[in-house]
Amino acid sequence: MAGKPQHWKERNGRYSARVVIPPQLRPYLDNRTELEIQLGGDRRMALRNHAAAVASIQRQIGIARQKHEAATGKQASAPAYPLTVQQIAVRDYQSQIDFDTQLRATDHRYAQFEIDFDHARRYRDGFAGKLSDDELEELVGARLELARLAGNTDALKGTDKWRALAQALCVASYEAVAREDERNEGDFTGKPTHPLLADAAPTEDEPDPITFDNIIDDEVTRRARGKNAKPLPARTAKKYRDHCAAFAKWRKSKNALTVTAAEGKGWIESLQDAGELSNRTVKAMFQNLRTVLNWGRQNDPARFFPAGNPLNGIKTPDFTTTPSYLRAFTMDEAKLVLAAARKEQKAMFRWIPWLCAYSGMRVSEAGSLRKEDFFEVGGRWFWKVTTAGNRSLKTASSERRIPVHKALSDEGLLDFVKAAKAGRLFKGETKDEVSVQPRISTWVRGLIPFDKRPELSPNHGWRHLFEDFCRRDRVPEDARNYMTGRTDGGSQELYGRSEVMLPGLAAAMDQIQAIVIDNKD
Repeated sequence: MAGKPQHWKERNGRYSARVVIPPQLRPYLDNRTELEIQLGGDRRMALRNHAAAVASIQRQIGIARQKHEAATGKQASAPAYPLTVQQIAVRDYQSQIDFDTQLRATDHRYAQFEIDFDHARRYRDGFAGKLSDDELEELVGARLELARLAGNTDALKGTDKWRALAQALCVASYEAVAREDERNEGDFTGKPTHPLLADAAPTEDEPDPITFDNIIDDEVTRRARGKNAKPLPARTAKKYRDHCAAFAKWRKSKNALTVTAAEGKGWIESLQDAGELSNRTVKAMFQNLRTVLNWGRQNDPARFFPAGNPLNGIKTPDFTTTPSYLRAFTMDEAKLVLAAARKEQKAMFRWIPWLCAYSGMRVSEAGSLRKEDFFEVGGRWFWKVTTAGNRSLKTASSERRIPVHKALSDEGLLDFVKAAKAGRLFKGETKDEVSVQPRISTWVRGLIPFDKRPELSPNHGWRHLFEDFCRRDRVPEDARNYMTGRTDGGSQELYGRSEVMLPGLAAAMDQIQAIVIDNKD
């Protein structure tokens, strides 16, 4: 064997086929995360039976997928576990031979039945192209449907693709009947003679496709394992899935095992030529795709691109970076936005701009704040930026405590927090957890149109401005780095940071002069 097959599990000398269930399908399979079929302790027999076991599991998942599609009205854009026509035919042939072997081992009467040569000739006519689609469906339609249900094909009747697969299954059945006839005479040495099967690699030497979602699922599971695990945030996992899905759609295959360097280069160029995305975004998408392939190699270096990631070494797009001062709010813009926020009734528009202006927080961090994050020490109020409650932060250094600036207290922030119900402070109209970044960005652009200030970063601009406040008002660098969640990599960051430092941190915050807004009307 050329390596461990996909969906193969080995533990304590026992083998099994295991397939992870996509999250959206788990409710249709008793909320299980995976399906597994035991293959016994004989490795050779386990390898022989592995493909059939995986196909059986994939059909169960296929039924769940049908139910999900019926419930949501969404149709899959591509087969989940795509195989070539030859691969499907080889598997079908081998399953028929294995079934023949099993019957001969369990019932002596089976071998006494004569072969129906008239029926066999129908299979020959099928792969010779003499039969109509309806006749082919009558012969092999059920097995073709099993392949479709297993996610190995999306071929539809009436297409060339469907007819080619139906003819290939006729080859598999015709050759299987020939082996049965030989075995009835005691000859178990027969091999397929049709090129479709004769020229194919042995089934056990064909690794099952590894989809990009398979790799990401494994990485999500790996990072969540263990007592002090650091799970991959759901939003980050979705980003990787979306970018890999875009690549898979472009190359018309989800099989990560077949990615080539030429495809990687071609995808970059196609995204650039489309002119819809910036070079910076194209570079990020490609880097995320390359990262997923690296995860695949880390999980199975012997089989998954053993010679190395094919996307390594590909030149990514160059791009110009907008100077930091152009992305920041000017003082006049900051005053305009904060004054407009005073008039807002919706909490996220009323308070998130003010919180970011006086802390340098990321908008996503401010959007996930909860009432319980605010606390008082020595008569001074602070809030925590934390991962508690399944929240995610950009980096480990982003975990921090920030003093409430006097301008926020005067504005009434603490009164708002004290009056709020437990839980998230900034909720959606229909659900608690919402993505605030696009909402805040759109709101700001209503005040400062893109055509007037294209360089401005409506969300991140506060972070740039707060850094300048700290420089202007001589806030110590270590306090500035801590409050903004930045790191310089020094070993001192691993020590202390207890409540003892909070008064000094508050004193540093007090050095920042308030933004003077003409009125509060």
